[in-house]
Amino acid sequence: MASNMGIPEKKTDTLLYIIIVCCIIAFPVIVLAGYTLEMTADKNGNIQAFEAIGSIGEYMVPGNLGKAFQAVISGNGMTRNACVFGLFGSMISIMYRLVGNGKRYHRKGVEHGSARWGNRQEKEIIADTTRAGFYNNVICASDVFLVLDRKVREQNEAAEEAKSKKKKSKGKPKNSKPSNLTGTEISIKDVTSASREAEKIKPMLNLNMIILGGSGTGKSRFFVKPNLLQCNTSFVVTDPSGELVESCGKMLEQHGYEIRVFNLNDMKHSSNYNPFHYLRDSTGEVNSNNVIKMINVFMTNTKVEGMSGGDQFWDDATRLLLSSLCFLLIETGTEEEQNFAGVLDLIHKAKVVEGKEEEKSELDLMFDKRKEAAPKALSVQYYEEFKQAAGKTMQSILISTTTKLQYFKLENVRNLTFMDNISLETMGDKKVALFIVIPSTDTTYNFLAAMMYTQLFDTLYDRAINFYHGRLPVHVRFICDEFANVGKIPYFEKVLATCRKFEISAQVILQNLSQLKRMYEKSWEELPGNCDTLIYLGGKDQFTNEYLSKELGKETIDQLSINQTKGKQGSSSYNNAIMGRELATIDELTTMDNNNCIVMVRGLYPFFTNKFNLSEHPRYAELGEGWKPDAEKGETASDNPYVYYLDRYVDTQPETEFIDFSEFIDTGDTESADTIRLRFVTADDNGAEIEQTESIMSDIPAEIQKLLEHCTGLYNVA
Repeated sequence: MASNMGIPEKKTDTLLYIIIVCCIIAFPVIVLAGYTLEMTADKNGNIQAFEAIGSIGEYMVPGNLGKAFQAVISGNGMTRNACVFGLFGSMISIMYRLVGNGKRYHRKGVEHGSARWGNRQEKEIIADTTRAGFYNNVICASDVFLVLDRKVREQNEAAEEAKSKKKKSKGKPKNSKPSNLTGTEISIKDVTSASREAEKIKPMLNLNMIILGGSGTGKSRFFVKPNLLQCNTSFVVTDPSGELVESCGKMLEQHGYEIRVFNLNDMKHSSNYNPFHYLRDSTGEVNSNNVIKMINVFMTNTKVEGMSGGDQFWDDATRLLLSSLCFLLIETGTEEEQNFAGVLDLIHKAKVVEGKEEEKSELDLMFDKRKEAAPKALSVQYYEEFKQAAGKTMQSILISTTTKLQYFKLENVRNLTFMDNISLETMGDKKVALFIVIPSTDTTYNFLAAMMYTQLFDTLYDRAINFYHGRLPVHVRFICDEFANVGKIPYFEKVLATCRKFEISAQVILQNLSQLKRMYEKSWEELPGNCDTLIYLGGKDQFTNEYLSKELGKETIDQLSINQTKGKQGSSSYNNAIMGRELATIDELTTMDNNNCIVMVRGLYPFFTNKFNLSEHPRYAELGEGWKPDAEKGETASDNPYVYYLDRYVDTQPETEFIDFSEFIDTGDTESADTIRLRFVTADDNGAEIEQTESIMSDIPAEIQKLLEHCTGLYNVA
């Protein structure tokens, strides 16, 4: 029978209470027994057992307790000895239960296991728990914090090491001199200062985290919201359904944050994001690698699940066509034309007829013109490779590419991506909170979120290196809630491995590791390896719990074996040994109380503790969760001043409509050329709205009317 250590018991210790009650009852009985033996002893103090047994009714009665304790104080006989025995026996029983919980601790042993739960002193190494430094912490749990500032964290660790060395140095001669010092004299001060500097040259913890918790374990309430309340960095937050920006946006705004929202759940209320805006580096030149990476992210996250094998040809061919079109827009198009809607418009100019491949489409003529101007342009090279396919194959490639770009036919998507005002490059310049709102169930447009994350990392890296010479002035934290729904970010494991030095960190929040394994099939194990902190909030996923049980390691425990033989000459034997046991088994992790969590920090023993209680945060009142509408004032739930309503504060700028009148421009004598001036009609002369009628545009030539029919609104001759 092995003593059960595992996850520390949080419930009331009933056995301890039973032991205390038994000690209280047994102690006076033991004292009275000693008093009886003393009263019935002979003149030489020898015990008279039979006489003592016969006198139990006379001496071992409650009325003699006072005399017995008086004998303990004044005498030095068996009553006092019995009192001492009873007192120490009771104390040992209670302390054994309190300290050991029925378990003997052993020194660390490689053959069994040296794992244990972390203690309070170890928590203080990585945290600044003073009132002044509280907001410099990343909140992991109720009493586990991780210092944001590297210098403060370094000072804390150095202080702990200094204490440890001071304890070890006790007992050593103070004036001992090194025997190997020869030549130039070295002062003790120099040696001490050199050792202190050496302590600082050591790897520091990064702030990357993996947070694991099943549905209902409080990932948003116990981790995301408390850390947003810290207001100590810029934030990039994945926000399923927009709940986080609504509850925390006003609070962040009050603390000087600029709120930005990329809303895929309701595209009418969002900042505009154009991926083409971030293809240039800090010098303003287009980075070809950024173009290829943008296309790869688009292809990866729009791939139909389950397609593989022979479909790779079509993926590669589609990449070639997309690359040629994107580079053509970048090389020749205006800034307004450089977007994915512009790419789709170019594809519409392509036409391939089987058996008549020699016929030139409008797109072919555009590339011919580009080839004349720049024969070695990347757009030309990619397009020529695409044109090597047979006519029927090219038709299929065009259809495949058009299908992938079908989203940009929709008005909301075109408006969202036609231009950029979300300014990702300034996230590390000042305190900014960017909320990326994604639908809870629909992942159709999440490729845009994956593209944004990819370009965010690239843009911030470039800005840190070339603009700030290595480190952003404001730390940027990526809090990736529901990370599995964001889409696949290329080389994300490498981002986690390198982002620390640029003042960037990522907190990846998942329901279980199975999601991570499905997304990053070949590199998923590298992601937890590049996160120095892992937080487990609970869950039933077998794969996750098995992984965590192994990560927590084994401890050394007692094993008591009892062998009994029944019969006329029955016997029993007891064998006490030690063995290794998982610090937390799979079933213990599965049944872990919902108020508890496990925090694992590199270099420290794991902490078993409580989740952070949001209502205990000093700024909790700023969330306004306790606000109630005042019926007397006519207030309703929609009047809550603490809520950041997206439909009130954020609007998407609609796409600007451009009309090409170049074919009507007269390049001859401008004085004799007729000029037609048009005006956009919004109301009649009295300011009233008007309905569309043919008469309003009747004075406009038919050729120009045909161009205007694709635009919104009415026009007439000015």
